[in-house]
Amino acid sequence: MDVSPLAVAQHTTPAGVHVLTLSGDIDYSSVAFVGWAFDSGAGEKCAPCTVIDFEQVTFMDCSGISFLVYAHRAARDSDGWLRLANVSASVQRLLHLVGLDDIVPMYATLQAALPS
Repeated sequence: MDVSPLAVAQHTTPAGVHVLTLSGDIDYSSVAFVGWAFDSGAGEKCAPCTVIDFEQVTFMDCSGISFLVYAHRAARDSDGWLRLANVSASVQRLLHLVGLDDIVPMYATLQAALPS
């Protein structure tokens, strides 16, 4: 079985937006790492405003869906928001099937997802 590891890079913009850039597969074996990076955006609590860049994501299963539901709720509970950027057609289809595309906004580029 060929396994594609997940890499996560993160930074915070001068405006205080936490940006996670993901590369690889989001599945049961890697989703905890994404969750850790999301939660570490503001120390003890997640950053209220987060953009997740999916440009290099090659696969996402239901574990990724569960994480996005968690991330959306955490951001909302902190009076913030979650946005997705560069989401592939296959991941967009999965998000549409479960209704997350109506809840979490998606943008064509990372720059478009960042507040102006």
